[in-house]
Amino acid sequence: MSMIKICGLRRLEDALMVNEGHPDFAGFILTPSKRQVTIEQADELSGILLASIRRVGVFAKETPARIARTAAVLALDGIQLHFDTTVPFMTELKNQLVQFPYAKTPFLWQRIPVPSTALLAEDVSGGLGAFPDLSGFDGLILDTFHAGKDGGTGKTFPWKPAIEYIRKAGNNLSKSRIIVAGGLTLDNVADAIAFFNPYAVDVSSGVESDGYKDREKVLRFIETARKAEVF
Repeated sequence: MSMIKICGLRRLEDALMVNEGHPDFAGFILTPSKRQVTIEQADELSGILLASIRRVGVFAKETPARIARTAAVLALDGIQLHFDTTVPFMTELKNQLVQFPYAKTPFLWQRIPVPSTALLAEDVSGGLGAFPDLSGFDGLILDTFHAGKDGGTGKTFPWKPAIEYIRKAGNNLSKSRIIVAGGLTLDNVADAIAFFNPYAVDVSSGVESDGYKDREKVLRFIETARKAEVF
């Protein structure tokens, strides 16, 4: 069964509906975005969430020091890097993480950009030349890439070239670490789980109405994802 992440929490109502649905992860966007929250807001919402729901902070192009410090202040369970990282960046981030006291060091998820125009596996792998060794991450997030945006487009990516890229990468990109994002809704999440058999699915705009989390959509998405079968 794939795990479920509801991302982009920013209101009290969001935290309460997430508690009701009880996904595995809840995400706070801590980088410039229309769903961005401050550290103080994330801390308040985190305090409302059930302890069993793991908190993930989403970052894009912040410094390693700021990411590590924020993760410590919020006691994040995970850090989601939603931009193209490099070997020097990851080396510095890991050095920074050991400077702060954590009950448990946060897991690291890296966004893998899948071009909206991808036709072949090579169209996916071609943009990863400067990335660190992907085997060093706990999770790898497949998300739709559009020039000038680090994610959050609400659009699906081409699934076939993405799955071919995963197969060609072999053990370096095991399905046990794949998180599928990008344009998921309650109408296609079951298909995504059946197609990828991923570790997790990640949704934000797909469970919103008029730009805000919609309780019915959140609960139906979670229910649909939990019932999804892999063929």
